[in-house]
Amino acid sequence: MGSSPGAIRPRFLMPYLLLFLEIESMTVEGESMHHLEDLPFLFPVPEAVPSDYSDLAWLFTSCGASGPNGPTQVQCTNAYRHTNVSVNIEPEGPLKGIQVWQVPATNKYVVSAYGAAGGKGARNSNKRSHGIFISAIFHLKKDDFLYILVGQQGEDACPGKDSMTQKICLGESSIIEDDYNNNKAMLEWAGGGGGGGGATHIFKVVDGIQVPLLIAAGGGGKAYLEDPDALMDDLVLEQYENDTSVPGFNGQVGAAGGGGGWNDITKFPWAGKSLMEGASGGSACPRALDKLGWATHGGYGGGGGACTSGGGGGGYTGGDASKTDHITADGQDGISFVNQAGEIYLYPLAAMESHGEAEIRIHMNCSHCESDNCIRKKESKKILCLCLGGKVLAQDNVSCTVPGGAIPEGHLPSSLIIAVVTSTIVTGVVLTCAGLALSKNFIKLCTTQLPSQPTFNKL
Repeated sequence: MGSSPGAIRPRFLMPYLLLFLEIESMTVEGESMHHLEDLPFLFPVPEAVPSDYSDLAWLFTSCGASGPNGPTQVQCTNAYRHTNVSVNIEPEGPLKGIQVWQVPATNKYVVSAYGAAGGKGARNSNKRSHGIFISAIFHLKKDDFLYILVGQQGEDACPGKDSMTQKICLGESSIIEDDYNNNKAMLEWAGGGGGGGGATHIFKVVDGIQVPLLIAAGGGGKAYLEDPDALMDDLVLEQYENDTSVPGFNGQVGAAGGGGGWNDITKFPWAGKSLMEGASGGSACPRALDKLGWATHGGYGGGGGACTSGGGGGGYTGGDASKTDHITADGQDGISFVNQAGEIYLYPLAAMESHGEAEIRIHMNCSHCESDNCIRKKESKKILCLCLGGKVLAQDNVSCTVPGGAIPEGHLPSSLIIAVVTSTIVTGVVLTCAGLALSKNFIKLCTTQLPSQPTFNKL
């Protein structure tokens, strides 16, 4: 993976898994729960917000666009026709293809972004490098404009676009492997790697200057062949940056293109472009185009174009491509970004298997609850304060009490015992599966059900 001065490693996800276990043992004293409109869960609340739950979240997609360039106004108008999303698309210039959304109300919002996945290699198609998910809380003002670039998946090498590349994809020709095995390098042929995935950028424009809020990096493109020695690669934790004084450089360019960063410049057509340059995906490397016409682009959002090696993923800092056109050299993921004005909500995880997405929803403030934890019931649209450590919710629906009086000294709450035992089991499962990317659906469950600040010291 690419590196950056001051890049930050994420915390472990166990507190969120524990919270799911703990929720099951929580009880409510009495049946009464507050309705959405009865509680000051939005802060500040200078104006009314929509009462319909569907109006409290907005989902942004690639509008059906794919490849190295972003969507058009027509595509997004059609894609959002039956939703609550309305955007304007920048028609030209370096912001062409970017979706512009107007903030409907002054509030705190949970802003989540998914970078796009990288493309698969011709003989490396079992899995792709997942795009990165990251989420943070921002205070946004009514009528502010957010600029949203939704990253697009890096192109796959197969099925190929002509008879020879199709034969290679079907296993009927081995000219790529033969060239590498005979020469220990790619001397005659090239191509068959996957394009890098595009990053999803969410930013503001202040006095004509682009200010990044949240950037979810794209996954690197896979090489022509799978590297048999790279079995532990998935255990590498994703990184993010939070300091705008650190330059958003493009990734290293080799035979394949490095991923585009935030504000760098490149002279190579196969390199992914930075946001400053329009964030288009890179073209395939010249030798792949000349020899086989193998045109495997990086995705919109700065994905690097492919060669026999894979292209780098876009990001605040672009992912590197291999210096040499090695037959098993995957492109590296980009590095994500969270502005210091935001509060990190969920740390970066490799999660997205296709095009990127962005979701913005009104943040539920649980400060009225004694435990600072609450959930919103999807079916009833009601807010429920949560109590931890064996306590139950009192009749006022805000404070927490111990059922049946104080817990005797020297005795632990049964919920704590259950949580500890269960968490031990879960820890083993999580450590076993630490190298596996979490699914997008699981992450969406986290972001819609979890309080922003779980506090387990209250057990």
